[in-house]
Amino acid sequence: MRSRSAVTVLFVAGMVIVGLVGGVAGNTLAQSAPESDTYVIEQDGACQEIEPLSSEQSVEAFYDYRDHNTHPNGTDRMYSSYGTTHLQESDTSLLFLHQGTDGLSLVMVHDELDGETAGGVVTFELVGTPHDAEWAVRNDAYDGDTNRDEFETGDAWADADWGYIENRTGGGALSGGFSDPFAVTIHPAFNEDADLYDADVAEEFDDENVTGTSGDFWDGGELEDWHVLSGDVTNPDRYELQSLEEPVTIRTGTCGGPSVASERTDDGIATTISGASVDDRTPVQPTAGTGDDARFDRIDVTGVEEATLEFENGAPADPEGEPAAAETLSQLSVTGNSSGDASGTVTFSVDADELDERGLGSGDVALYQPGDGEWNANDTDVVVASGDTYQFEAEVDSLEGLIIATQHEETVTESLLSTVGYASLVAVASLAVLSMLWLAGMRRR
Repeated sequence: MRSRSAVTVLFVAGMVIVGLVGGVAGNTLAQSAPESDTYVIEQDGACQEIEPLSSEQSVEAFYDYRDHNTHPNGTDRMYSSYGTTHLQESDTSLLFLHQGTDGLSLVMVHDELDGETAGGVVTFELVGTPHDAEWAVRNDAYDGDTNRDEFETGDAWADADWGYIENRTGGGALSGGFSDPFAVTIHPAFNEDADLYDADVAEEFDDENVTGTSGDFWDGGELEDWHVLSGDVTNPDRYELQSLEEPVTIRTGTCGGPSVASERTDDGIATTISGASVDDRTPVQPTAGTGDDARFDRIDVTGVEEATLEFENGAPADPEGEPAAAETLSQLSVTGNSSGDASGTVTFSVDADELDERGLGSGDVALYQPGDGEWNANDTDVVVASGDTYQFEAEVDSLEGLIIATQHEETVTESLLSTVGYASLVAVASLAVLSMLWLAGMRRR
């Protein structure tokens, strides 16, 4: 009976300890960044807080783009958005967020279906887009000589060219990654500034004898206004942007927070933060880094009031080389006029399969930053473990260069302590002591 009691006590103690370990690990995985639900539009110093237009549809169903590929004969299909007709205005471009069954999307609609307009040409370059963002809606998306529209996504950027004829719309929607904090800057080019603008076509349509139906992809019309929509999906508030030329940033946060503007460079992107305090956490979108299976997702920048950070995929200039006794998974170069003053939280992801192939676990990964002429491993925590991907966070006190790598051998124990916790390791040791005591008691019998 004494042995059974000992076994029972040992079992209960073991279950408590396992629960403690699981609880600590579970808390670690639950520390992912909170979703943001406040958004603003900024242009040339002006700021307006907005709300997404919400529906019980995906953004594709809400937009309801129709052409000969998407809808059968006998259905109205004017290569336009049919789901937003209640929002459209002639010679006006619309910009808004849509919250639907597929999450948050960034939507743009140009002109009005059956609005007696003469079409238009528009180019948008969007910089600072989440890495998961894709064109969920492309108006137009069909193959044919009359379709000149082009849609692309790249490393933290996306762009689109639209050209559409009379009484139709252009537009599209980006989806993916917008549930986390973001700041996307749109560089617009309307009318004669658009990439598809053709001076010969424009001159042709100055002739009063030319009708709008003669255009293959554009009938010479011009967009005159740019509106941002907010709130009720059936009757939203409408804010007019003051310029068709100046960039616009749409971001999470409030108008009292720091302003963010991004643009593409020859080798990456540059993001300017303004109006911040050193205690503010400003989310910015870096490029992904050099790795195929590890990427930099977001940096919440602190420690600066004004800063321009330039992100490039490649080895940081200083220190030379890679972390000793570690294998690099991805590198990111960060330069700019204040990168030495900036600090913050870096969020990055690593594919689980990549670690499995190397015989590694999440505790074998760390973020490295420069210090005293060498690469130093930072405390790195797992915040999301989806099965396919591990997402990590690490605090850094500078942003002069970043490397995701396997850890130095001596730091693996430190990572285990930070991930599992000292209390859990003590509990495991206690279980071992209990086991030895039980075995000793059995021998005395």
